[in-house]
Parts: sequence; C-alpha cells; structure tokens
Amino acid sequence: MKLRGIIPPIATPLLPDERVDERGLRRLVRYLLDAGVHGIFVNGSMGGFALLADREQVRAVEIVVEEVNGRVPVIAGAAETGTRRVIAKAREIERAGADFLSVLPPYYFRLTQESALRFFQEVARAVDRPLFIYNNPTLVGFSLEVATVLELSHEPTIVGIKESDPTCDRWRRLLEAFRHREDFTILLGTEVLMPIALLLGADGIVGGLHNVAPRLAVELYEAARAGEYARALALQERLAQLWRIFEFGEIWGGLEAALQFLGLCEKVTASPYRSLEPEQRRQVEAILRAYL
Repeated sequence: MKLRGIIPPIATPLLPDERVDERGLRRLVRYLLDAGVHGIFVNGSMGGFALLADREQVRAVEIVVEEVNGRVPVIAGAAETGTRRVIAKAREIERAGADFLSVLPPYYFRLTQESALRFFQEVARAVDRPLFIYNNPTLVGFSLEVATVLELSHEPTIVGIKESDPTCDRWRRLLEAFRHREDFTILLGTEVLMPIALLLGADGIVGGLHNVAPRLAVELYEAARAGEYARALALQERLAQLWRIFEFGEIWGGLEAALQFLGLCEKVTASPYRSLEPEQRRQVEAILRAYL
C-alpha cells in the first residue's frame, strides 16, 4: 500500500540539556494532526537526529507514536555509520512502535553503488518493519542511482524511497522507473517545487517547512490532486516566501523562532548551533505574519 500526501519531517523540541521536550513534541504532533497531515516522519534530518543522544532519538519516536495513536502512519529514521550499527538502532526503533523505518546510507566513509546495495539488502533482511530508502546526497555525500533503487525495490521489506535530491530530472527518471508500481511509494523532499513534484507523479511530500505551515501544505496537495493548479501555484508562492525563514541563523535558527512564535516549543537547536539574535527573530516573525 502506498503512502500519500503531506508527511512532515517533524522537528524535535528540546530541553536546555538537549533531552527531548516531551510536552513541546506532543504539542507539535497535535498541531500537525489538526492541520490534516497524512503522516509524520520522526528522527529525520529536520529532527536533528545526528545531534541527539541515541536514547533521545528513540524517545522522540516513542512520544510521536504514542501521541499519534494510530491516526496517521509514523515513519522513523534509523541512521548510523555502518551496517551493524544501523541494524541495532533500527531494531530499537522498531520496538518504539513506528509503522515504517527510514534508513540513510552510512555516512563518513565513501560508498559505491555495490556497497550501498549490500548495505540496504542486509538492513532490509534484518528488520521486520517496512523500510524506506532515504536518499539525501547533500548531507550524506552519496546518491543512489535509479538502477540501484530499482534493484532494491525487489526486497520484500523495502516499500519506498524518501528522495531529497533537488534535481527535477532525477525526480522524472525515478518516477518514470516506478510509474506502474503500486507497491512502491515515492516521497519527494521539497517545499518550493511541490506542484511540479505532484504533477510528475510523486506520491507525497516531505518538507521541513511543513512543521510551521502544515495547513498550507495540505491545501496545496489537495488542490494539485484536484487539478486546481492555479490555486496550487498561489499556495506554493506563499510557502516559498515562508521558506525564507531558513535564511536566518544556523540551520534550525529560523525554524526555532517560528515554532516559538506559534507557541509550540522553546528550543530545537542543539550545540554547536545557536538560536537567533533578536533582530533576526523579528525578521522571521515579520515573514510569518505576512504569509502564514
């Protein structure tokens, strides 16, 4: 069964000591569900998984699964630097109750297509939950070729890909390769090219901005699915303007300021990254007032 729709990669609210802020995370989950999102992706890049202790990564999954309570599917990330390490973490996350796993290729050491193929096959055969390949060449420094993805799709446990390569031609080739595969889901990671992604045939969208503007994302998805492209493009322009919050500060600074503005949580930045200075915070709030 395909997953479809808007599936935000949820941010991870933190306490000052960088443990998960349970109350803040539950508020954020409810905010997304109330907006009508179709799933939640926890412990991904936007969740800052690489900065969190292993126990906090698992705890974030436990909280999201509990708060969602079966209303939408939960995808949970399991990322590490080697096969055995990924399998160990994936099994912990399975026990936390996620519906699907999302697995990045190992990072730090250089991969080949052959070693990446072996990696995903070994992980897929070692876990019980259905698994999404997560292709993020910008952060991992490696990209799976479409032919490799096709080969991996024959593993019974591998049910889809979360594709974060921003190249539209890559999207076209990937979507064409799976055009008639109803057993494989393609989720594209974009906030600013959503109508194009959906027109090309993407099943769903995973965008970090959708932590802040989930209702706009859901409206855009529904408009595009209904063929109302003028409306979809107008909504896309609002989201593109809102995306400017990421231009402020270091990685999560603008997102943190936006979540504070919405009253959802106080902190998502983890060391060595910093919160915004007051002037930058005011600029982020001005963008939110204008376009949210």
